[in-house]
Amino acid sequence: MTHHTGSGNRCVVIGLDGTPFSFLQQEMTDGKLPHLANLKSRGTFNRMETDIPAISSIAWASFMTGENPGMHGIFGFTDRKPGTYDLYFPNYASLKVSPIWDTLGQFGNRCCVLNVPSTFPARPVNGILVSGFVAPNLDRAVYPDSALEYLKGMGYRVDVDASKGRKSLDLFLEDLFDTLEKRREAVLHFWKQEIWDLFVFVLTGTDRLHHFMWRHYEEKDPTYYPEFVRYYQRVDEIVGEFVSELPAETSLFMLSDHGSCTISKEAYGNAFLREQGFLAFSGDSPMTIANIDAPNSRAYCMDPGRVYLNLEGREPAGIVKIDEAQRTLADIAAAFRELRDPDTGETIVDRIIMRDEIYQGPQAHLGPDMVVQPKRGYDFKGSVAQPNIFWNGHLTGMHTQDDAFVFVCEPWSGEAPNHIRGVAPLILKAMEK
Repeated sequence: MTHHTGSGNRCVVIGLDGTPFSFLQQEMTDGKLPHLANLKSRGTFNRMETDIPAISSIAWASFMTGENPGMHGIFGFTDRKPGTYDLYFPNYASLKVSPIWDTLGQFGNRCCVLNVPSTFPARPVNGILVSGFVAPNLDRAVYPDSALEYLKGMGYRVDVDASKGRKSLDLFLEDLFDTLEKRREAVLHFWKQEIWDLFVFVLTGTDRLHHFMWRHYEEKDPTYYPEFVRYYQRVDEIVGEFVSELPAETSLFMLSDHGSCTISKEAYGNAFLREQGFLAFSGDSPMTIANIDAPNSRAYCMDPGRVYLNLEGREPAGIVKIDEAQRTLADIAAAFRELRDPDTGETIVDRIIMRDEIYQGPQAHLGPDMVVQPKRGYDFKGSVAQPNIFWNGHLTGMHTQDDAFVFVCEPWSGEAPNHIRGVAPLILKAMEK
């Protein structure tokens, strides 16, 4: 039985990482996801855009703060240490804006936040916080300690072992289902045992499934298409289980952080910049941006399609002068617009967006100078070790920016947002009523 502090209305948020609006729409229409289809009839189910570029660490930070990266300060899965060519992994400590559960906690609301990406390392919250991706293990990933003891005791799984997907899809699927059941068990425990006003949990296995098996789903592979659907049917059952136990007068939100589609080709931005003469590296086997040959480089690229100028006064050995920056960006943009699929001859870039068009706020200057957004099916990568511009790896699914979903249950359905940053303000509004 759930308990309530009595400090206001309650709200539940369920995240399905990477689940596309178009996919759910089709599967609900086909009758494969009956619980979600029934839920859809009780509110508003919309297509939603996410932030650019479509990276989970950015999107979930935008969800939890209601702000763009220029405010919250997360620009990618990896980012540059200012004033260097070194990289680091942004985490919860990098977030420059308070998430909604911290704001609510200040007003006495008790919050349970489980498996939301970009919340590692865990920090104190008025309630429970269990970090999601990229927590390496449970240590430093759980607050308070009593919750850590429970999770260790029940064999909680932080995430799917993605290495299994590179070895065997059968092993990967087994791990995927096992992790999902442990997630359900833990969420159900806190749902019933804790006092809460806001309850947030994210299922990230959906994203892992897409990365390794989206092509199998789309092409209706006879072996793995049924397994793909079976996983979503189990997710559907779990969502139905929690929704059936919603306390009275509880607002319900569901969302994904981005969409997904099949990868046609991976495209390596740094290999292209090298070919076009914008970038050079020291040595024959560069591994990171730190291996840049700065005196002979005007730009470099990071996942996925984030282009940074080697700018004088910003980069340690920048050569692009401030008054040359716009012209250099225009030259790089023109080159990317002519990048073509070697098999079809078609251009692969959908649009190119400059920093000021994407980011606003005190952290905006730390973002990329330009983002190259590819057409559907072309997955831009930032590796410098790959010498080829085009390559196909183990993954078959990629993120899309324009096909996330959001579901808002009555009485808030008339206000369903069209962008992920619009979810947090609506949650706060629901909690105030």
